[in-house]
Amino acid sequence: MKPSNVSDNLEQPRDAAHWFARMQSGETTEEDRRAFEAWRTADPENDRQYRNLDHFWEATRAVPEQRLRGLMEEAPQSAPQPRLSRRQFGLGLAAACSLVAVTYVVGTTGVFNQPLDVMELVTAKGERRQVALPDGSTLDMNTDTLAVVSFYKEQRRIDLQRGEIFLDVRSDAKRPFMVDADIGQVTVTGTRFNVRRDADTVGVSVESGSVLVHSGSWWNRRERALTAGQRVVAHADQPLGDVSDADVSAIVAWQRGRVIFNNEPLVHVINEMNRYLAQPAHLEATHLGQYHISGVFSVDDPEAMISALPAIAPVQLHRLSNGQVRVLAR
Repeated sequence: MKPSNVSDNLEQPRDAAHWFARMQSGETTEEDRRAFEAWRTADPENDRQYRNLDHFWEATRAVPEQRLRGLMEEAPQSAPQPRLSRRQFGLGLAAACSLVAVTYVVGTTGVFNQPLDVMELVTAKGERRQVALPDGSTLDMNTDTLAVVSFYKEQRRIDLQRGEIFLDVRSDAKRPFMVDADIGQVTVTGTRFNVRRDADTVGVSVESGSVLVHSGSWWNRRERALTAGQRVVAHADQPLGDVSDADVSAIVAWQRGRVIFNNEPLVHVINEMNRYLAQPAHLEATHLGQYHISGVFSVDDPEAMISALPAIAPVQLHRLSNGQVRVLAR
C-alpha cells in the first residue's frame, strides 16, 4: 500500500520524483505545466534529476508491459489488489519512483542494473574513429564527439552527448539498442543509421533497416518510423519534424573522409567546415550568406577545405595570428 501522503505529494509536487509522477498521471492542466517548467528551470539540478527519471522511463519501454505488471504484482501485499487499468498502471509505476519502491523494478528487470560494459568514447576536432562494440555492432564517430556506451542484460544504450555517430547494429530483438541524444531518442533492433547532435537539433538518417525516433515532452511526445533513405530532425522546444527522403550516402560521407555540399548556402558551408577546423572561420560578408555553392572536400585536410572557398565563391580570406579566418567579400 502507498503511504497516505502520496496523493498530496502528487497534487503539490516538490521534487523530481513527485513532479514525474504528476506529469505522468494523465490529469495535468496548463497550470500544472507552467508550474512544472518554472520548477524545472529554477535550478539546473532539478532538470538533471528529472531527466534521469525520464531516461529510466524510456528504458522501461523496452520491457514488455506484461512483465512490468508482473513485477509490480509480485511485491508483498497485505490484501488482494484489483488488476490495474493501463492508466492506473502507468501512474502507479511513476508514483513508485517517489516512493523508492521503483528500485525493486529497476533491480529485477535488469534494465538499470550495473551495466555489463561501459565505455566513454571521445574524438577530438578533426578526428574520426571506429569502435567494435561488445555485441558485434560497429560504432563510427565523427569529429568532436562524446558518447557513453552502456550494455545491460536487456538493453544496449548510447548516450550521445555531442557530435555525430554512425551505427551498424547487430540485430537482437530481445535486446533493443537505444541512442539517447536528449532532444531525440532512437530505438532499433538491427540497422545502419546516422545520428547527429548539434546545439538545438538532432538529425537521424537511416541507411538500411528501420528505426523509431521519439521526441518531445511527456505530455506531447511524438514518434516517427524511419526506413532506408529517410531522415527526421528533432528540434528543441518544437514538435518532432516530418519524415523526409534523404541522400544518406552524402550525409554519411564523413565516414569516407569527405563532406559533400550540394547547392548549399555559404553560411551553412562555413558552419560545417568549422566542425573540423582547429580555429573557426567567421563569415563577415553576411550578405553572401545565402550564396549557394557545391563541392566535395576532404575532412582530413580542413585547412585546404577552407582555402578552397575563394575558388568557388566571391570571397577572400584574411587569416589572423591566432589561426582564425575572416571570410570577406572579394
